[in-house]
Amino acid sequence: MDDLIAQLEQLTSQIMFQIHEVSSEALEAFVDQRQAIIDLMLERTGGHEATVAEQTRLKAIMDNDQAILKRMNDLKIEAKDWLIQRNQAKAQKNAYEVSYAVDSIIVDTKRY
Repeated sequence: MDDLIAQLEQLTSQIMFQIHEVSSEALEAFVDQRQAIIDLMLERTGGHEATVAEQTRLKAIMDNDQAILKRMNDLKIEAKDWLIQRNQAKAQKNAYEVSYAVDSIIVDTKRY
């Protein structure tokens, strides 16, 4: 169990070292690796409670969760804003590319 906690500590410290520059893909890989380690921990413990020392180490790891979640939320907002901006640009482009009927006739009703 100690080796798995050490892996979690190392993984968390790596992501926290670059938290402000980390990409969404790197965060996704982090979450997948973290979940795999947690699954292994659950298998090994068989439902038994962790020791006080292990609980302390795990709590220290979990103290970083707020910063990680904040970065995930920032990336989500950034992606949402990008999509909104892209859709607005697309709508503006479509407004200029409206196809008019080629066979239309202009009638001049001007009288002299």
